[in-house]
Amino acid sequence: MTNKLIASRSLPDSVDDIKNCHLCEANLPFGPQLVVQLAPQASLLIVSQAPGRRVHETGIPWDDPSGDRLRQLLQL
Repeated sequence: MTNKLIASRSLPDSVDDIKNCHLCEANLPFGPQLVVQLAPQASLLIVSQAPGRRVHETGIPWDDPSGDRLRQLLQL
C-alpha cells in the first residue's frame, strides 16, 4: 500500500487494515495480536512493537509495567 493510498483512507478503514494484517503470522510464537488504539483528536502518537505477554493476552495497549513507566515518563 502506498503512502498516498494510506492517506486517502478513513481512520476506521485504516484500523481494519492494520487489525487484519497477518503478514508475519507464521513467525510469531503466540500468533498475531495487533494492539491498536487511536483517535482522530489525539495529540500524541506512540508506535511500538512486540508487546509483552500481558498486553498480548489482554489486547489493552500499555497494560503492563512498561506502560506504567511510559505514563510516568510522559507525566500522564
